[in-house]
Amino acid sequence: MMTWAEFYDKYLEWSDSTVSSRLSQISDIRNADAAEIVDCCQCIEETLACRLLRKAAKAQITFSFAQVAELALFISDEELLNTIASRAAGPCTQAILEELNNNGIKDELITDIAKSFSLRDPNEGAIWQPGVLQQRLDDMADSAGKLADNLNRINKNLEKQKRQRKPGLLSFLEALGETKNFKSSSGFRVGDHVRVKYRGQEGTIVDINGGLIMVSLDDGGHVDSYDASQLEKAW
Repeated sequence: MMTWAEFYDKYLEWSDSTVSSRLSQISDIRNADAAEIVDCCQCIEETLACRLLRKAAKAQITFSFAQVAELALFISDEELLNTIASRAAGPCTQAILEELNNNGIKDELITDIAKSFSLRDPNEGAIWQPGVLQQRLDDMADSAGKLADNLNRINKNLEKQKRQRKPGLLSFLEALGETKNFKSSSGFRVGDHVRVKYRGQEGTIVDINGGLIMVSLDDGGHVDSYDASQLEKAW
């Protein structure tokens, strides 16, 4: 037989096979310190570490939540980790809870730990939780519907404004045409759609005064005067 103190003092010098045989000979595992067990588990092969942890769990050795989170980094047996975590003692911080959650500890246990220490449950509102995905889809559909309604409303308003503006412009041009229904010597007349050669902007001739041709540009922002050499008919 072998005491835990003897095992812990010598295990780094042994081969895996020797460690395996000596694990079975430990007679007082209850005397082992949890921190020493975690330290040992990091230095031996994982299957041997799991044997040691099961031995410790059977002896009801209590680990801290931080120690369980540390073990979870190199122990892949989730059932074993959950058994140890279910018996772990506090304190537990939000950071430690997040690590446990990310390393195989069951959602139900994470929720219980969060409640015990008044921490935020990292799984609360998670998309895989019952009903959450459907609620997200419903919210997205509702938002999409509202967006579509707003776009339709904007389009209707734009069409309405366009219909209201167009008659006014035509009436203005017709009124000008009645008083100045002639071609200038340049060949342009009021109402012609023209393009400013050096700028590429298009507009409509609204007045011809001698050699100056006044053009209302399509952006609606202003009216500029040009001579005939600066303009060409757009259509």
